[in-house]
Amino acid sequence: MLSRLSLLAVAVVALAGCSMFSHHAKDEPSAAQVATSPAHQSLMKSITGDIRYELPQPLPADAYLLVTLADVSRQDAPARTVSEERIQPVGASPVDFLISYDPSDLRDGVDFAINVRLQQGDKLLAINDTRTGVLGRSGENGPVSITLRPVP
Repeated sequence: MLSRLSLLAVAVVALAGCSMFSHHAKDEPSAAQVATSPAHQSLMKSITGDIRYELPQPLPADAYLLVTLADVSRQDAPARTVSEERIQPVGASPVDFLISYDPSDLRDGVDFAINVRLQQGDKLLAINDTRTGVLGRSGENGPVSITLRPVP
């Protein structure tokens, strides 16, 4: 009888430990919750600036600006997108922008640039044709001014 009570006591303690572990795991936030938490968002940084353009035709109502912060440090590989913002509707030139990024995403690169595309659906209307270096060794922290050139 004593051994049955001992066995029962061990089982109860083991189950209680599992329950405590399970409860503790539920209290821990997931990676997605951490990324969207106010504390994580306060660690985000941003670059601001303005985008200027002049088009030969009126700006379509469904046009949008796609602003990209990219790691351009490797000349033998495509740029790695760090952050991207879509601005729609597009107002009259100049258009102000703010692109946020997580500083921990910058660890692999030392050369970053802002690229901007003015598009209507898949149709490219204008693009910046000069590199706008930011952050890293080749650029500034903003604000930056970017001029778009119409695409023929």
